[in-house]
Amino acid sequence: MFELRIALRYLVPRKQSLSTALVSLISVGVISLVVWLVIVFLSVTGGIERGWLAKLTSLHAPIRLSPTDRYYSSYYYLADSISAASNYSLKTIGEKAVAPKSDPYSQESDAEVPRHWPRPETDEDGRLRDLVRGAEGALEEMRLPYQDYEIGGALLRLALNQGRGTTLSQMSYLLSLMEKNPHFATLLTPPTDSDLNALLETNANDPQKLQAIVEHGGIEEVAIGQLQAELLPEGTRLVAFAAPGYSSEWVVPLQANEREPAGWVRGTLTRRGALWHWESPSGDKATHPQPLLDKKLALRAKLSDGQWLVQGDLQGIPIRGHLPLDAASVLHAKPKIHFDAAPETLPPWAVSIQNQCRLPEARSALLPKSYRDLGLKIGDAGSLSFSAAGAGSSQEQQIAIRVAGFYDPGLFSLGGRCLIVPPEMTRTIHSASQTFSPDGTPTNGIFVWSSLGQAETLKGEIEAKLDKAGLLPYWKVSTYKDFEFSKELFQQFRSDRTLFLLIAVLILLVACCNVISLLILLVNDKKREIAILQAMGASKRSMAAIFGFCGFAMGMLSSLIGTAAAIFTLRHIDAISSFLSALQGHAAFQPAFFGQTLPNALSSEALFFVFIATPLLSLLAGLLPALRACRIKPSSALRQE
Repeated sequence: MFELRIALRYLVPRKQSLSTALVSLISVGVISLVVWLVIVFLSVTGGIERGWLAKLTSLHAPIRLSPTDRYYSSYYYLADSISAASNYSLKTIGEKAVAPKSDPYSQESDAEVPRHWPRPETDEDGRLRDLVRGAEGALEEMRLPYQDYEIGGALLRLALNQGRGTTLSQMSYLLSLMEKNPHFATLLTPPTDSDLNALLETNANDPQKLQAIVEHGGIEEVAIGQLQAELLPEGTRLVAFAAPGYSSEWVVPLQANEREPAGWVRGTLTRRGALWHWESPSGDKATHPQPLLDKKLALRAKLSDGQWLVQGDLQGIPIRGHLPLDAASVLHAKPKIHFDAAPETLPPWAVSIQNQCRLPEARSALLPKSYRDLGLKIGDAGSLSFSAAGAGSSQEQQIAIRVAGFYDPGLFSLGGRCLIVPPEMTRTIHSASQTFSPDGTPTNGIFVWSSLGQAETLKGEIEAKLDKAGLLPYWKVSTYKDFEFSKELFQQFRSDRTLFLLIAVLILLVACCNVISLLILLVNDKKREIAILQAMGASKRSMAAIFGFCGFAMGMLSSLIGTAAAIFTLRHIDAISSFLSALQGHAAFQPAFFGQTLPNALSSEALFFVFIATPLLSLLAGLLPALRACRIKPSSALRQE
């Protein structure tokens, strides 16, 4: 095809057409820059959105069934309040699911049903229609994993610093733990070294828990700040520094060649029995049972018979021996929180077994990770206080709890004040007083887990299933896009993406204007060749195709260059982020908003947009010069030459 060969020859820069070549390079560079910006921005923002969405659906589920007003006003729900079999208290969805009878009301022993109540909804066999078991049965037929949830409220009281400091009091929300949640385990944070030290201290007299900490704590190194004589052989000689005036304050450096501080005296430390004997070059002497180390000394360690068995070296001399638990602190550990099978003894922190969260005790609670910054540690004890109606007035009730771990609350609007507790706690509090959620989130419902891409499709199928069973008026089916605490956020994400795409199209359009300038220059420069081609029989359509293809080829070349630059940028996004942070003197991208690292996955949507929009706009930009080339008359052009 001769049009293609001619267009490619025109696109190759030549010395004779320096101005055209310069404009061509500028045009390709500008379009490539815009393509790079679009791909990087859409890839990073898309990754952030996916990360937030993953956190959101890790704490919750993509699909939620919540009771409607008709459910709460139905005989099925209200019957518990007048039934002795239900202890005259309204039941949660979880309690309804395990209740021995769908209808606990007894005409012989219970009070008369109020006349203003709605009539009982019955099945074809005349039995009371079970709204909860019916909904769960529909989900089981669809083979969807589900579990009921409940949100409660109570006053949290926790003693900071293992009970030796102040007390934290805060009104908190409680979310029942959902063991069937396949994604919640990803939000768990492993115990820190400080957590392990606190657990070792509080469980020092419990051999079983100590064994669990040793088995699953992954403790590799401990640190000591004082030198015990038992760790080194009799007669060991070390370099030590004495404070001015030869006081009893000694410091042992980790390396023998370290220089002593100004005014201090270098001497020799010798172990004799249980004491250390220090002697200066001038003959001054003193004794000390446990000299201080100038820095924390790291030692490999493991627990043996309730003591640390440590080994390492100090000033090149091997160290080995036993230490009491309180004589060393955990320096480096890799605690295990994910298990493929249930261990014989659970560690005293929250773990996941086959992607299902397990708490170590019935009174355990998971706190948002922000509480860790306040000084709380795993194992700290506290209580949940709530009001319960008594005979004459409300009385304060308390439930003792113990911190079992910390989790990342993600986008949950109440995440900073939401505790994850066993369902028994929320049910106990619900029976005393019901909780109102300020953002409108239903405080009781059923979560259904599925892939995010299937959420909308499954929503329609669940609604159809409930409608067929006559249960749809009692349940509202929602997806993560409709949740009260995330709906506005995701709408804003979509609006921002649409706005940026419009801006990107405008910027690309402006950048492609350079293509118009280039091709106009090219048409003016090639008038004689155009006239010759037309005289040889080339049609106007062929001339338009030549210059239209020039614009398309420039757009495609710019897309390839911009994409290559974007891939390089995304692969080194952390280094670029670190450079920008160092340049500004603070974090360029706040971890609380963007995460610890920026997403670096290439967006397929961005690639599709770029490789469709850029060549198309470049082709459209080349139409005007192409039309001008078609209007050139061979006789006039050759006569001017």
